[in-house]
Amino acid sequence: MKFNEEHKEEIYKRAEILKALSNPVRLCLLIKLIQDGPASVNEITSCMDVSQSAISQHLSKLRDMNIVKSTKVENRIFYSCEREDVKRIISCLMEDIK
Repeated sequence: MKFNEEHKEEIYKRAEILKALSNPVRLCLLIKLIQDGPASVNEITSCMDVSQSAISQHLSKLRDMNIVKSTKVENRIFYSCEREDVKRIISCLMEDIK
């Protein structure tokens, strides 16, 4: 297969997703959001035993990368992952884990 500029752009985009997923905390957050649905920072603080502040920072990075989206409801922010490409990757990674 010969790669043109469009292919190269897609490869860079997918590599960015893999970079985001290579961090255990971010991977844990995405797994929880995909499996359990939208959640606030308070609801997902169990990921990898890190502080709420660290969770917020990782979610911010995922949001900046357009991997998760945030929705404000009253004074709380809920995060979710609606990206099918990310869901497929997570599904493959979690295939053998129950």
